[in-house]
Amino acid sequence: MQQAYGASSFRTSIDRFVAVQPDGLFVVEEDDRVVGTGCCIAYVEGGFGWIGLVATAPTHQRRGIATTITEHLSGVLAEHGCASVLDASAAGAPVYERMGFDDHGLTTVMGLEGEAREFLGSNESTIATTADLDDIVEFDAVRFGSPRPGLLAALMGQNPGRVLILRRGAIVGYAVGQDRTLGPVVADDPDALAELVVDSLHLSWVDLPRINVPPESAHLDTLRSLGFETRRELRHMRRGIADLPGRRSSIAAQASLGEG
Repeated sequence: MQQAYGASSFRTSIDRFVAVQPDGLFVVEEDDRVVGTGCCIAYVEGGFGWIGLVATAPTHQRRGIATTITEHLSGVLAEHGCASVLDASAAGAPVYERMGFDDHGLTTVMGLEGEAREFLGSNESTIATTADLDDIVEFDAVRFGSPRPGLLAALMGQNPGRVLILRRGAIVGYAVGQDRTLGPVVADDPDALAELVVDSLHLSWVDLPRINVPPESAHLDTLRSLGFETRRELRHMRRGIADLPGRRSSIAAQASLGEG
């Protein structure tokens, strides 16, 4: 994955996949060396699953390895009763189209150049604890379209003190600050989103965070008003499902490009 994507490490992402979806990590080997890999995660109650982190060693590209990996992972998801969803690069999208994936718009990767623009929040967000987990899972499930307790518990465990929750009686939003990514972020209105984003930027960061915004999100304009700018766009693609369940307009940021 490091060779394919030019990033420093995917260890926390891989650890999360192994913990949440043990049958969702697949590798292709040649001469006892890994030359391709990919992951998937099934959201069984929603009838869909995500495929991500599909990577081929630079020396083994254009040999159909990514297609083999994707088909295998789609088979894993099908065994769980789930259709396949993924976010594809411009180069990868034609390959997935030939495999029968349909285009459903753009997933927008956004970044922040400096501090967020001034926002006079109400300082209502607080650091979430394990006591808040069940409430977060319930809130998230209605909007994401399927409960994902394992993933959210893993994210909270990997990022202690970096999960924010906003309540106005009931929960109206939450946000997870990973090492370099802000996500998932789910909020029911623009003010709640702005509160969570600005408060999350008071956490310590290795780099200014990026945020992966799904195509159904209603929050792009609010994120732009806070200073986020588009870095790149991915094709959001699905096979076997036309519309994802949930109130997905409330999702401001995915957990990752591989987990939705």
